Amino acid sequence: MRCILVSHTHWDREWYKTFQAFRARLVDTVDRILELVESDPGFHFQLDGQAIVIEDYFEIRPEKRELLAAAMAAGRVAAGPWYVQPDSLIPTGETHVRNLLEGRRVTETLGACSRIAYTPDSFGHPAQFPQLFAGFGLGPFIYWRGNADEIAELPADYSWQAPDGSRVTASHMGKGYFPAWGLNEDVDVAVRRVKSLARELADRSERDTVLLMNGIDHMLPDDNTREVAEALAKATGWTVERGLLDQYSEGLPPSRSGSEPPEVDVLPRFEGELLGGRIANLLPGVWSTHSTLKIANRRCEALLQGWVEPFAALALALGADDERASLRLAWRALLPNQAHDSICGCSQDRVHVHMATRYDEIVDLAEQTTERLLERLTGLGTARQPDQADSDGGISIAIFNPTPYTRTDRVRLALDGFPAYTKKGIHPLLLENAQINQGGGLSVDGGPAWVRGYQGTVRPGLAPGQPVNDLEFVAEDVPAFGWKRMTLRAAERVEPTVDSERCIAQGEGAERVAVDVMEDGRLQLELGGRTWQGLFGFEAVGDRGDTYDFDPVPGDVPIGGKTPLQRIEVERRCHSVGLSELEVRGFLEIPAGLNEDRGSRLEERVEMPITLIARLTRGVDRLDVELRVDNRAKDHRLRVLFACTESGNAPVDFEAATTFGKAARSNAPRDGEAWIHTAPTTFPNQGWVSVGGLTVSAPGLLESEVLPDGQLALTALRATGWLSRPDLSTRPGEAGPSLPTPLAQVPGSFQATFSLFAADSVNNARNARSEELGLWAVAAGTSAPCPDDVSLLTCSEGEVELSALKPAEDGDGLILRLLNPSVHAARAQVRWAPLLGERIRSVEGARLDESPAPVDFDWQNDELQLDVRAGGLVTLRLRLATAS
Repeated sequence: MRCILVSHTHWDREWYKTFQAFRARLVDTVDRILELVESDPGFHFQLDGQAIVIEDYFEIRPEKRELLAAAMAAGRVAAGPWYVQPDSLIPTGETHVRNLLEGRRVTETLGACSRIAYTPDSFGHPAQFPQLFAGFGLGPFIYWRGNADEIAELPADYSWQAPDGSRVTASHMGKGYFPAWGLNEDVDVAVRRVKSLARELADRSERDTVLLMNGIDHMLPDDNTREVAEALAKATGWTVERGLLDQYSEGLPPSRSGSEPPEVDVLPRFEGELLGGRIANLLPGVWSTHSTLKIANRRCEALLQGWVEPFAALALALGADDERASLRLAWRALLPNQAHDSICGCSQDRVHVHMATRYDEIVDLAEQTTERLLERLTGLGTARQPDQADSDGGISIAIFNPTPYTRTDRVRLALDGFPAYTKKGIHPLLLENAQINQGGGLSVDGGPAWVRGYQGTVRPGLAPGQPVNDLEFVAEDVPAFGWKRMTLRAAERVEPTVDSERCIAQGEGAERVAVDVMEDGRLQLELGGRTWQGLFGFEAVGDRGDTYDFDPVPGDVPIGGKTPLQRIEVERRCHSVGLSELEVRGFLEIPAGLNEDRGSRLEERVEMPITLIARLTRGVDRLDVELRVDNRAKDHRLRVLFACTESGNAPVDFEAATTFGKAARSNAPRDGEAWIHTAPTTFPNQGWVSVGGLTVSAPGLLESEVLPDGQLALTALRATGWLSRPDLSTRPGEAGPSLPTPLAQVPGSFQATFSLFAADSVNNARNARSEELGLWAVAAGTSAPCPDDVSLLTCSEGEVELSALKPAEDGDGLILRLLNPSVHAARAQVRWAPLLGERIRSVEGARLDESPAPVDFDWQNDELQLDVRAGGLVTLRLRLATAS
């Protein structure tokens, strides 16, 4: 037998201690690693599969850069391929691509990037990981958590196949990433322990090589691995090597793209996601812990992937400034927040306070970069002098659409309130805000607009007591990846009608969308010729769990559900611009928390105010809803319920968004009898769930369940006061230290947004994405490099979606990526405007890592046609002509 003894450490940058506290330990650890590399010629070290820890170390030890780089180049220390060890299920698929791109960039400047897809501790994995890893030439995938009952039939090494046919060898660490840690003891004792471990691991393996992982979280390396390895070899006659994960991977099949010809299976094959808890805790409660952070994370991803990247790419093609540096700065700020103990919300409170600050900085950078890009595309220069549309004092504004389809939607334009010393330049819409504060109004293209007061504390007014205002209106037929010029001018103010009626509607006939408030406070929706009753109910139940897992309170009876909110008030607001709202206010009365024995809920009750604002927009077949909650209780879970279908308690089949795709799911109970972790009835979603003909999108609300009666339940917030507890009924033992986390109770104000539309399996993702990104308005200039009313890039309607449009990492052109989430191959058409076509000199196939790869396509004039395999991603590089 061949034993590969891999010295390593699993490094959570922040968890039960803050980043700086763990970095102090990291510096000592890497110092010791380098000492052992120098003193012990056979010593190797796996630096946890992520590159960011190297940068963290160099900030404190810059003088050690050459020494560590030499160790990496010599194959003595391995780092990467990730920039940050992420949670596998919460970030989007495109975010995982950016993570691997940045990990490669950092490590290759130091000598080498590990090719092992090492993900030791993430809480489950998506079905598309094999395609992700194949797109970077990575493998095998070495992991621990996520298997369900299939693991009983699979050997330690098997072939994991993605929906598109891509494959990666999956190597399961059956005893975790730590079974051979702590060898700094009596050598004979260590040998006996490792010998027994190796035999157990060999029992599951179909080859004669076993992986002995010598390390655990945040630990210094053992310094006697040479003595242990030599004694083990002598005692058993085995070949014992101290090495890296690369040595273990020798002889295993490499990853393979789904576009490559099929091969004969060398290893047993498995298809599907890894969302089980047969032999390792899955910890599904992390999908709903600190949901405010998950909402912020999703907002940052949407800004970067949906706005900054596409318009940075298009602006670059049209000769504007290169914004790749801004993009990289934003991504490098976001990715650390996606380390699994960070984004999962299972860290100490100070960690999550720091995360919230980072999210704020990312939003600021992304929004300002987007604003600058859009203004430049309209011809608004650095002086920011907007175009005077006519002699009547009207000025031009630009409405941008970040999708490859023409769209109509609501627009909210922020007006400026300060400073007063410059009309233009810093704030081009200052006088328009002053016009409103003097009692006037504004029109858009001659039609009315709704003046909305800004409610935040970030944008200053012109003077104390003078508000800052927003303007809402409807922009029709905004071109795909283009903009529409509209004119803003002074006008009489048109106020909305306000009353207590309980119904709003837009459109007529088959295009009618209507919302009614039912007697119990829930909503009735008429949409697409169908009617749904019982939407936006609320269920509050006790939760005695921790940040890792929900744990029900024995004998607890849910509050809410189909019972009404108390003291319901309704206000209707309708504006002639084509916007209408229903505001529903009420509260749930729930127990204040748990009793000291944690076995029951307190008799004391508190009121939890809940507000729903339902919005309809003329010409848009969608209901948008804003949820506001003032959480005054502890130790509970609040879910939003949607009566999408009546199942009669029969199993319900439905669809939900996943990483790079969608999944057909069922609410039939899972058989978890043999699992160490209770089988969850919940599942994670990547933006939308579709049940009974209705699709519900709630960006950032990941935890979902379809109840036995057919209701869809989305977890809004889960309030818990402990990082980990040892006394849960749903999980054996602790998942981390028992540390109080009062901020994980999510006290105070909570907000989330929802969109509901008629289910369309082809267009669910497109509709959800359009709502999430919205439209963007800026002041417009003159001599625009991108003319208005021009669709710069369009995609044909159908199964194939645009997954990414971004500048190439090396600056040589644009990267265009398409995704087919369906179960059958589909034809895609991409067309660009002649203005853009003049700048494209060649189109080439690429992998996810942007290196060349064969792709079949037909390119004629300004149109590209290609077939995309079922579940497949296709990446193209559009190389640009050199500017003359």
